[in-house]
Amino acid sequence: MLLILGQSIRWLLIWLYFVFIICLVGALFGTLSHLFFGFCFMEDPDYWYLSRFGFSNGIRYGGVWSGGLSIVLCVIRARKEYLKRQV
Repeated sequence: MLLILGQSIRWLLIWLYFVFIICLVGALFGTLSHLFFGFCFMEDPDYWYLSRFGFSNGIRYGGVWSGGLSIVLCVIRARKEYLKRQV
């Protein structure tokens, strides 16, 4: 019983780790892309506003994809661990 509980907590933490990383990458990419396009296409860009807006968009879109993608990454990792134990 404790083994099952321990494994469940372990996989929940791994899933949260993947969600955090995906949201972080989304926020970073959103910030950098908004700053880059503002620099390229605006005459007098407000960099503070663009970075906040990019962070908001990036974390929003990263958050949309992070749950499902994290489940897929956990399944891939579990399959690798399972195959390693079978050898």
